[in-house]
Amino acid sequence: MLARKCRFPLQSDTALYVNVTINPCCTIEIDIPDRREYIRSELKLIQFELIEQGILLVCHEKGSENSRNVQLDLSHSNALKLCEMIDEVHAEHEELMSILCY
Repeated sequence: MLARKCRFPLQSDTALYVNVTINPCCTIEIDIPDRREYIRSELKLIQFELIEQGILLVCHEKGSENSRNVQLDLSHSNALKLCEMIDEVHAEHEELMSILCY
């Protein structure tokens, strides 16, 4: 099980890119270097919302009362790629957990 990494342009500003890392322990890291924004959260704390321009990815940071949210507007195709990667990580995680239980 390896971390999956991808890089997507934002729909609102195609000059800005977001780096996404999905870790085998079901966490996600989102980094927007040009904005100096970084957030790490659990996959269960993200959601996809359909908007006029594409798909909005909302990521809630796990932790204290001062938790932050990051909202990214992705194209439909990039959001689909990200969903597929998340599904693969979930499947691998479940398989590993079932193997460890035996």
